[in-house]
Amino acid sequence: MCASGAALFAASESRRGGLGALCGLITGKYFVNFSPAIAPKARRSIYAEIRDWRIPRRSETSIGSLAQRINPVVRGWVEYYGALYKSSLLFLVSHLDRLILKWIRRKYKKQGSNLKRAKRWIKRVKSRYPELFVHWSLLRAS
Repeated sequence: MCASGAALFAASESRRGGLGALCGLITGKYFVNFSPAIAPKARRSIYAEIRDWRIPRRSETSIGSLAQRINPVVRGWVEYYGALYKSSLLFLVSHLDRLILKWIRRKYKKQGSNLKRAKRWIKRVKSRYPELFVHWSLLRAS
């Protein structure tokens, strides 16, 4: 038990994220650390929903309609799970960017043949339209 009465968590428990207090010693004194991160179960459900969208397979849609389709849901996740600890959502940013990169490589065959070319293309789109996808603005804000 810590001085505050909170239970002492194992190191593996604190690495998993979630909502909890972690007690430890800094400069010889006990402290309570509160890190409200996204729970592993919620993270798995987010991954499952994104998987159901089948983003790389939607090569018939434009990038604007793709953004219109996923932005409301991602905005909700960012507002709910990122209210206190936005950096815990960086997994979402990298995962969505990977899927958009796969989508680009399927839709635009010229970029698809070369990974560097596809990455440059998405970088240009990000610089021209930074508000196109909600998770791009999350990166700039944190």
